[in-house]
Amino acid sequence: MAIKGESTMRIHQLVLAEILGRPLNFLLSLLVVIVAAILFIVGPTIIDGHAAQTRRQLASLQASTEQQLASLQADADATLSAMQRETDRQLAELDKATIRIMRDMGVNLRIVHRDTVFGDLYTDFVAVDFPEEYVHTLATAPQIETIVHLVATLQEKIKWNERSALLVGMFPVLTSSQKNAEMPHMAEPVQPGTVVVGYELAAGLKNSPLVTSDVNGNGELDPGDELEILGRSFRVAEVRPEAGGLEDIQLVLELHDAQQLVGKPGRIHQIMALNCKCKGNRLSVIRQELEQVLPDTKVTEHRSRAEAREMQRDLVAESRQQQIDLVKAGRDQQMSIVKARGDEQLATVKANRERGEKTLTGMVAILLPLEVCVAAVVVGLMTWLNVRERRAEIGLLRALGKRTGQIALLLLSRSVVVGVFGGALACLICALGAALVAASPGQFANLLETAQLAPSTSLLLLTVLGAPIVTAMASYLPMLSAVSQDPARILMET
Repeated sequence: MAIKGESTMRIHQLVLAEILGRPLNFLLSLLVVIVAAILFIVGPTIIDGHAAQTRRQLASLQASTEQQLASLQADADATLSAMQRETDRQLAELDKATIRIMRDMGVNLRIVHRDTVFGDLYTDFVAVDFPEEYVHTLATAPQIETIVHLVATLQEKIKWNERSALLVGMFPVLTSSQKNAEMPHMAEPVQPGTVVVGYELAAGLKNSPLVTSDVNGNGELDPGDELEILGRSFRVAEVRPEAGGLEDIQLVLELHDAQQLVGKPGRIHQIMALNCKCKGNRLSVIRQELEQVLPDTKVTEHRSRAEAREMQRDLVAESRQQQIDLVKAGRDQQMSIVKARGDEQLATVKANRERGEKTLTGMVAILLPLEVCVAAVVVGLMTWLNVRERRAEIGLLRALGKRTGQIALLLLSRSVVVGVFGGALACLICALGAALVAASPGQFANLLETAQLAPSTSLLLLTVLGAPIVTAMASYLPMLSAVSQDPARILMET
């Protein structure tokens, strides 16, 4: 054991002496290994850095696209909200106009006593009367959900100014739902002591003795004039324009005034009303509700008015939805364009980066083996030169009894030392370089853009372990050449 330890010490000493005695050969070999190891580390590191840079750039571009989409979404939502408000305002005006049109069309429901014959009502205006309280019962009944704008009506066919006229007493009544919604009544009430005169009746009153007070003195009936009806004087509230219908021969009074004139206090002939919008068989729903509140009445509908009202409301709702859909479609189209552009940019950047990474990978795949081969050849040549210079020393050691294995170990040990130091120094240089770049990013901005000098631990470990193996393999042939020579011949030549 002592001899083996002494032999080992002598080999270490011989290796150290050889390095110190021939520093140039050792340094050149060490430099070649360092350069090759650095290139071995830098190549994959550049590829990894390029891939990392690609991921960061794609993530940044993705974030930028998402930010643009979010900003566009916010702008589109704000625009949509503004347009929604403007659309709502315009459609509200349209709704108001529609309501006015519907109001001018008049009510479309007629509620009468169940014993009334509609033929008599339509031809001779004859109907069975019923208590005025019915209209108030109907207005406050919670079961009634489809009827609004009630008008209690009394009508009598009379002879007046030597012609047939229709005396109408009316009194608008709001339902509970209208009161809760603060909705005004669509019918303008007639004030007590006043009368609304139809066009045909007014035209026949020029210079008539029935006009007891002519305010303008023109002999024609004007608002403010006094008019006698069945022995009682009324102030003219309005002279209706020509309507081309039943309205032209009506004298419209406040309900209680009309009841006193015809001697039917507290009685009415019909309740005019407006049905709410409801799909399906409207009249069937209304009749079911009415049956629960006023079972001794019946109802009929002016179908053309009801359908016209419903169609107009549907048109308004459809117009509103079309406006909203148009704004949403514009917003979605803008977002689709931005997203498509963002996806196109991402695809372009990704394709360019992949091409660059593929090119780098191909170059590294070619250059790394070439670097290792060149380093191995150079180390082998340096070892061969070292063997030639040490022929006499090797012959002397063989003559002194050193075995072939010891001589081989001596030569390979030098190469292993070169590999170990070269690999370690290359790793240290790369680590220091990465730390320098990280500490001064501003000065190495371009470098950081192309490569991230942060070698992985596994790559450094592979370099430290692989470099001695490569140098030992490179020294194998020169070592065989040295140990195969005859020591006697070497000593004779020297």
